[in-house]
Amino acid sequence: MTVDQLLRQGAVTEIVGPLCSGRTSLLAACLREVARAGGAAALIDADDAFDPVSAARAGVDLSRVLWVRCGGRRDAALRAADLLVRCPGFALVALDVGESPPRISLAQAFRLRLAVRRGGAALVVVARRRVLGAGATLVVETRRRGLAWAGPRLTPTRLAGAETAVSVLRRQGAEAQGGGVMAWSA
Repeated sequence: MTVDQLLRQGAVTEIVGPLCSGRTSLLAACLREVARAGGAAALIDADDAFDPVSAARAGVDLSRVLWVRCGGRRDAALRAADLLVRCPGFALVALDVGESPPRISLAQAFRLRLAVRRGGAALVVVARRRVLGAGATLVVETRRRGLAWAGPRLTPTRLAGAETAVSVLRRQGAEAQGGGVMAWSA
């Protein structure tokens, strides 16, 4: 699984998984790729959990990212996502709904999907569990496979890298298949 497969213009992708599974790192990789390609991205952060210092270390060009902080208000985050996918100029709109994702009706999910299709941006929703149901074109799940530590041999003191397994749960028009392992350094 590559980042390019997640970032399909006019499509909705969900990245789901528990805390520390690599879902935020995968989101940072998406933001980095959009910025490297010269595009602009919007990140809607429902819980104010985004760490710009870590994102910059991961290679994200923060000057190409609009960061919308919602202070725990999921209704505001959903409205911001609905508005931003309709705005021209964004290659990626990312919605991080955090650990307690909102309930989204099927009608809301398909309205958002239609807005994404018309606007042409890629929408990536990051959550603990699926929130868009059949409204998502692609759903991937992240699971932590391992961590690599650095430092003295008996007492490692810093994280050197992580390995995350990514599996496809839903792909519109195809069976849920594929996936792979992604690894990166801290």
